Amino acid sequence: MTISMTPYSGRMSYCLIKSIQMVLAHQGHHYELPWLECVSGEAFEFVYLRDHKSFFVVIGDQYHLSGEHLLRTLNYEYTYTGSSDDETALAALRIALTQGPVVAGMLDMGYLTYSPTHRQAAGADHAIVVLALEPDEVIVHDPDGYPAVPLPLNHFLNAWKRDIYTGKPYGLWQIGAQGTPPTDGEIWEKSLDLARTHMARTSVTTADGVQLLYGPEAMRTLATDLQTLPDIPLGGLPYFNWRVSGQRCLDSAFFLKEHLPEAAAIRWEESLLYGRLQQATAANQRERLPDILHRLAEHETRFIAALG
Repeated sequence: MTISMTPYSGRMSYCLIKSIQMVLAHQGHHYELPWLECVSGEAFEFVYLRDHKSFFVVIGDQYHLSGEHLLRTLNYEYTYTGSSDDETALAALRIALTQGPVVAGMLDMGYLTYSPTHRQAAGADHAIVVLALEPDEVIVHDPDGYPAVPLPLNHFLNAWKRDIYTGKPYGLWQIGAQGTPPTDGEIWEKSLDLARTHMARTSVTTADGVQLLYGPEAMRTLATDLQTLPDIPLGGLPYFNWRVSGQRCLDSAFFLKEHLPEAAAIRWEESLLYGRLQQATAANQRERLPDILHRLAEHETRFIAALG
């Protein structure tokens, strides 16, 4: 059965790119979210953080690196800064807001108390748009579905100072004017170069012993681990990992369709496999996952070759 590649509209994660999109729209520059996600590089690169404690896998790069690549590619002036303490961070935020909304993050969702599920989200990283700073609260647009919502200042600071991996607690993104807009061809070439770079990454081991595995190798290793490490729960796979990976896979298929139709077609087939991973994981049919992952690895190998 042939299933046609059909656009999707619905919930997307993409928190940092959504936040950047909102600030750019405030400035009068409107971009489609899936296109921004692909230009940022987030839609390319499968990674498995193998720590023998959980199964964290995702299509995506480190958020802050993707945000910086996106803004450089589109030729926007920007700063991405951190602070050493609450007082310094608030002073920087107050000055930045005189020029318009800013992006804060990455921060800890566990302190975003306007969300009824914030406790369950503790430890998850996120980005939001800050609209205003009041004496005892900030007003924010949260791309997870909470527009114009107040957040008590102490909760905001607790969330904002928790640096998860960026090296910049109190991360503050200020986006300025756009220089000469790049041509469509320039954007395409930079995006394709980054995609190829991501797809060529090889495994590394961090100082604390966590392996970062990429691409087909990561998929095959995960398939083996799911069979040989039955005590590790499936965790966030059905709630975040497969969903966001499938979305990025689909978005990249449409992004590539005009210039690299063969690669786009393979990417669409991969999207269908992510859908099968989602269904099997939600049904707790763990025994089905390795076979699907091996099929996905075969497709990923073909996709890398089709990128050139």
